Amino acid sequence: MPQDFEVDIPFPPRISPDVPGARQRNVDRLVSEGLLTREESVARYLGWDVAQLAGRFHPSATGDDLDLGLQQQTFYFVFDDLFDTCLGEEPARAYALCHQMAALARHDGTARPAFPLAEMFVDVWNRSKQGMSDAWRRRAGFNWEHFFLSYVTEAVNRMCRTVLDLASYIRQRQVAIGSRGVLDLVERLSRAEAPPELHESSCFQHMRDVTADVVTLTNDVASLEKDEANQEANNAVLLLCLERGVSRQKAIGAVQHMISERVAHFHVLSAESMRMCGLLGLSPEQRHAVERFIDGNRAVMRGNYDWSRNNERYSEEGVERVRASPCIEDRLTRTPAGPHRPAAHVRHHAGSTEPGATPDALPPPSAHAPCHPGPLGAAAAAA
Repeated sequence: MPQDFEVDIPFPPRISPDVPGARQRNVDRLVSEGLLTREESVARYLGWDVAQLAGRFHPSATGDDLDLGLQQQTFYFVFDDLFDTCLGEEPARAYALCHQMAALARHDGTARPAFPLAEMFVDVWNRSKQGMSDAWRRRAGFNWEHFFLSYVTEAVNRMCRTVLDLASYIRQRQVAIGSRGVLDLVERLSRAEAPPELHESSCFQHMRDVTADVVTLTNDVASLEKDEANQEANNAVLLLCLERGVSRQKAIGAVQHMISERVAHFHVLSAESMRMCGLLGLSPEQRHAVERFIDGNRAVMRGNYDWSRNNERYSEEGVERVRASPCIEDRLTRTPAGPHRPAAHVRHHAGSTEPGATPDALPPPSAHAPCHPGPLGAAAAAA
């Protein structure tokens, strides 16, 4: 299993001491609120060990702070899995759902949460904003909007059977992977905001992109079997196999090298960020906030790697569960978009004996180009 892979992320592994307590509080809440009502749902959710991931992303957080970090991760996981069902290849339905979620992120007063997962997001978002500056709220809201709408682009790609080139795929995943929202929460939980001028600098923007890339590439190796079970072609390992005509093992080696290159670049960017603090004459408090943000990036990159190698989501058992059902089937995953049947590319996986259920029965993929030149298709090509 690719979970055994190793990459050079030379930051010390860290984890909050309150992970066991947060895990219990989290699942107790999901059960008591009627979001997880079946034993198999609880078992599958606990197998993901989302609490471990939140504890690694926020190693200094405990109590209510860690609970918030964990609830954010719960939302990310469940929301992402919805799009491994038929919802993920029906752009109109995906747009209706994601447009509603983006409106909730804008908090323009017209949107109301209409299903359990949306209510969870509103709770996470409202608690995250507490005590934060207007600049932080605008930036974080913008990141949430782009995160939600990136799923519409991905739905267009799936419907059109579009296989992106690697560079376009990585650019698209910089938004869809969700690490920007995690880094926003890093500032909230550390009670330290880096100056908005630095957040708008190319240095900080590149640092966020590097972190997103490392998380994406790490996930793509660890989740390779899961993506294959979903017949998801847009995975860095699979794209490298296709583009370069190399074996899977060589593609994994190339991804490992890409991760090392990005981590090396991160060291340069973090040093440059601290140099900018001196050039701008920032106060000790402001410098501390910059240091906390940089350290948060380290925790996200290293924490995601450590978690990826130690959870059931990407294990053989987890992959078998995905083949049976792409997402948890419970009240937590109910949405106005309707029942979340397995997507066509998931139902008709290799080995199926149903009539017309082989990969040959599906429309051929279009390589590197959207199936139409409309706005969403253009975004898919440029993302």
